[in-house]
Amino acid sequence: MIEYNKRNMRSWSIMGINPSIWSVGFNEVADERKDLAVITADLSRFSGLERMTAKYPEMFYNVGIAEQNMIGIAAGMAMEGYQTYVTTYAPFVTYRCADQVRHLMGNMNLNIKAIGSSAGLTSGWSGTALLAISDIALMRSIPNMTVLSPADCTEAIKMMQAISEVEGPVYMRLCGTTGIPMIYNDDYDFKIGKAVTLQKGTKVALIATGVSMVSEAQKAAQLLESELGVKPTVVNMHTIKPIDDECINEIIDTHELIVSIEEHNILGGLGSAIAEIMTLKKTECQQLFIGINDANCKMGSRSFMLKQVGLVAEDIVLKIKGSLGIKND
Repeated sequence: MIEYNKRNMRSWSIMGINPSIWSVGFNEVADERKDLAVITADLSRFSGLERMTAKYPEMFYNVGIAEQNMIGIAAGMAMEGYQTYVTTYAPFVTYRCADQVRHLMGNMNLNIKAIGSSAGLTSGWSGTALLAISDIALMRSIPNMTVLSPADCTEAIKMMQAISEVEGPVYMRLCGTTGIPMIYNDDYDFKIGKAVTLQKGTKVALIATGVSMVSEAQKAAQLLESELGVKPTVVNMHTIKPIDDECINEIIDTHELIVSIEEHNILGGLGSAIAEIMTLKKTECQQLFIGINDANCKMGSRSFMLKQVGLVAEDIVLKIKGSLGIKND
């Protein structure tokens, strides 16, 4: 059994680099069922799969730098009854494999789970080719696809366990490097498609998704309460598709401003998914999109790039004040 504690979460907090948190979760799943196969495109060490390959070598396949073929092989294995996991960098398993993912995972509704490491701005030092800032937009447009984005290491492990019980295609998006804040304890009851309200408030609702974004939303909420006397609602929208429209509709009916916060292009991501629901209602509730404004960024560390695009608590608060018509000092 996994021990959910701060020490373990620190050691696992490199999402996508050895030791990867998703591989920790996969080992838990592999202990329970033997119909699994995991395929990687030359990234077994990077994806933290060395422990799994030593323990279950018969489940593991490395196809080399051939991401599109990886999806094809996974499709064949899924058709033979395997629950198949594919893993590589997020931009490769989404953008590069878009045609294969659309047809073999989406249209054929095959039981393939795609794990995208280094999503968002994680690989900023490696240049724009390694950024995945429109992957949610792409993957949520594909029929039958479930799209998930964990907020911390505990949720990532719970998510791995949950998707092993789902028939059909799943995309799990992993952002972050070291020092990921711990939001949940081991008694956290994760459910696909069911958002988590971390704090109930009034007037303003912060709806965030993904590593760092949820914790930055929590920090922003504290700043708003201390500076403006406004206690915002804070929601972790870990499932982008199928999105929790019941939660969003309730927030629309009870708040004046919805703020979507995501390490993703503001086009097509979480904010767009919320806006699609809002257009179906007659409401005076407004929406503020906080994310990457459809532009290339200067390359650097993830922390540097998050600050550059305004995805830190202090900048989030400034944008919210502006949306509320409050002048900044």
